[in-house]
Amino acid sequence: MVYATLLFLVFLMEAVAGVLAYMYNTSIQGELERNLNNTMINWYHFDADKTAAIDKLQREFTCCGAVSFEDWRYSRWLKEAKEKNTTQSINKAPDSCCKTESEGCAVSDHPSNINYNGCLTALSNYVKEHLIILGGVGIGICFLQIFGIVFACCLAKRIKDYKYKEVQVQYAYAR
Repeated sequence: MVYATLLFLVFLMEAVAGVLAYMYNTSIQGELERNLNNTMINWYHFDADKTAAIDKLQREFTCCGAVSFEDWRYSRWLKEAKEKNTTQSINKAPDSCCKTESEGCAVSDHPSNINYNGCLTALSNYVKEHLIILGGVGIGICFLQIFGIVFACCLAKRIKDYKYKEVQVQYAYAR
């Protein structure tokens, strides 16, 4: 019976976690927007890991910026590039925004050259899609645990009944 009780407690914790994940699913969009925009504007080109992550995101989702490619206009990276370089033309966005990526390809921000759509919607849809899959797996595990609880209770009852019958048999032989 202890096993069934512990399994039930684990089941309750998983159910609470699932409900909380479902409730906070709507706040994912806001968190993604705030964090993605902040990372792109303030940390691109200044933190190697974040730069690599943003470049990979923009390549894999064929997107540019958080909401649109114009997000890069306000980035620290572009401001510093403009201050340092007064003679040459500079990229309007990272090269990872280009439809066909090459060194300096983002000098022109023409729609035939740069992905105009932002990464926020694509990333949000990707996360939500995978949360649905995780939720389905969680529900499946919960059903398995319910069966485990039921079978543990049945086993505990059988053991208790068996011990009761054993005591009756011993009592009958003692007479």
